[in-house]
Amino acid sequence: MRSHSSILLSRILRAGLRVSACRYRVVAVGLDHRSRIICITTNTPRLSKQGYHAEERLIFRTPQSLSTIILARVGASGELRPIDPCPRCQRLADKRKIKIESI
Repeated sequence: MRSHSSILLSRILRAGLRVSACRYRVVAVGLDHRSRIICITTNTPRLSKQGYHAEERLIFRTPQSLSTIILARVGASGELRPIDPCPRCQRLADKRKIKIESI
């Protein structure tokens, strides 16, 4: 079953609004080569100043069938904000041949 854009967008917004302890609400959606949703993750805080990035968690949690990551940042009132992956996460995705797209 392919993911429809309206359903996917509502799932991204719901997941993003659940994150409250982090400075930015970032959601990463993992898709396989057939555009099916594998996993949806959010960023999480750690004890130190930097937390786990959503795309980093997604890469380590999903199987090798992961081919695309859709990255979105959700504002406090539920609107989508611009975001790009950090160089470390981009390098990790390039190493595994995963394409990262931003909404």
